[in-house]
Amino acid sequence: MLKETSRIGLALSGGGIRASIFHLGVLQYLAEANLFSQIANISSVSGASLAMGVIFAVNGNRWPRQDEFIHTTIPRVREIILHNNIQATAIRRLPFLPQYWGNRVKLLARMLEEKWGVCGTLQDLPHFPYWEINCTTFETGRNFRLRRDYMGDPTIGYVQNPRLPISHMIAASAAFPVLIGPYVLKTKGLHWTRDKHGRTPGIEVDERYTLWDGGVYDNLGLDALFKIGRGLERELDKEIDFLIVSNAGAPIHKQARQGHFSLANLRRLLDIASNQVGTLRSQQVYTSVISQNHGMYLKIGVEYPTTLNSPTAEDFEIIFRHGFDCASRANYSTVSSLKASASRVNS
Repeated sequence: MLKETSRIGLALSGGGIRASIFHLGVLQYLAEANLFSQIANISSVSGASLAMGVIFAVNGNRWPRQDEFIHTTIPRVREIILHNNIQATAIRRLPFLPQYWGNRVKLLARMLEEKWGVCGTLQDLPHFPYWEINCTTFETGRNFRLRRDYMGDPTIGYVQNPRLPISHMIAASAAFPVLIGPYVLKTKGLHWTRDKHGRTPGIEVDERYTLWDGGVYDNLGLDALFKIGRGLERELDKEIDFLIVSNAGAPIHKQARQGHFSLANLRRLLDIASNQVGTLRSQQVYTSVISQNHGMYLKIGVEYPTTLNSPTAEDFEIIFRHGFDCASRANYSTVSSLKASASRVNS
């Protein structure tokens, strides 16, 4: 059960702009329930990384206060998403920018900078709460994690205190295969070590690695916060004792095959694999976390395409309110405990 010192971990899934808005609604609920200051660690994938990026962008790369998030951050984020269509703008510009024809992920990063105001490097992010951006390493098939104090995966190794642009890392996290394409991480000039704390000697690495959408490996963003067989993350710098999983992934519906060489077919296969992995991971979370009253699992129930295009104002409100309502209705007894805990902390 939660204590006055409880630390909340948020695992925020991918799902394009649909996921971005759904997670914003979840965060709005946590703020209105006086739980915002207890968020200790945020693990994001794809659309969730976009949401976190714009939250930090409008707050000068710092985590907003609870009241500030409700009254200032959310209205500004809403306006940015509705009136700055990063996907449509990128598509219009692409024919005239040949330098991006084979590197669309860098164009997405440029749109995040120009249209959403995402700027700075990972070193400009705050120590608390920790924000971990998830990608997938093509060469190793592992989860490649990026945060202000280190980046890497267990097979390649790690770099301490990386200074890569936030916009580039968000774009890499959202780099859906085929549609956006991979982010190529060049390793020259970076000091790699076997462990993420930099206590081992330098190691040999390849000249470059290919980073894809984090949802290819784990669309729920659980790996940073939850380990199968071990439960919630207990490392000193990111220890949590309550996990909120916010799943805005698209459901799998019946779909006819499209010809012989269709991108839709490839995307369908990726969606099936991602859905299966997500289901298995969700079952593990239910067994070892939710059933023991150490977390909540939120699942979107609104139908909306997986895209980076700006929604209509009406669709934004529907998805946002749905995220808020899902969080407010989940596990009433646990939420009551959270409110009581937060009240004691703030009194």
